[in-house]
Amino acid sequence: MKKPISTFVLLICALATLNSCSTSSISKSQRKAEMSNSKENGSYDCFVKMNDGSIVQYKTLKLVTGAFKSPYLLADGKKKIKASQIVAYQNKDHYAVSQKIFYGGKISHVATETLPGFAIRTVKGRLNIYCKKYYNGQVSADEFYLQVGESGWIQPYSAELMNEVLKDNPEAYVFFNNKKFKGHFNDKLLATAQLYNNGQFASIK
Repeated sequence: MKKPISTFVLLICALATLNSCSTSSISKSQRKAEMSNSKENGSYDCFVKMNDGSIVQYKTLKLVTGAFKSPYLLADGKKKIKASQIVAYQNKDHYAVSQKIFYGGKISHVATETLPGFAIRTVKGRLNIYCKKYYNGQVSADEFYLQVGESGWIQPYSAELMNEVLKDNPEAYVFFNNKKFKGHFNDKLLATAQLYNNGQFASIK
């Protein structure tokens, strides 16, 4: 049975207070774990989804980057796959989708942890969260996308869209709109999505 909203609000306030004292942001190890937990399940860990929708599976799929050259995927240590050839892929670290299948959003040709123009899924469930980490000219920045269900549109994050998604889950809605939360935005977004999907908070340390 769900707790009454009044009790839940007290829980939110307590979490926000604790968070303001002890939280900085999601650590690299936590982020890596979130990405790994959000991968597709299946018999093959590595695959690419081609532009025509076909799936090609591999034993290994490595992201190759370097100065003065465009990043690409190296499949099974020998086959080079360009970002322009695929709409999604999964390697041992994460599952990522191309901006070619986003519904709106800014077009980007730069990324720092995946293929250029791709976003990594960081939360999987009824509400999926994707993050495109890119270099904005000064520092690395995050751009978030939301997707409801497996076949929903992948849309650029906005507070209005998030609230529309959360309207059927009062606990997650109250948490997301809590003004006393002092942590980083990505912490709050992650915790909200986990609460929406699982009925509990993600661990934020």
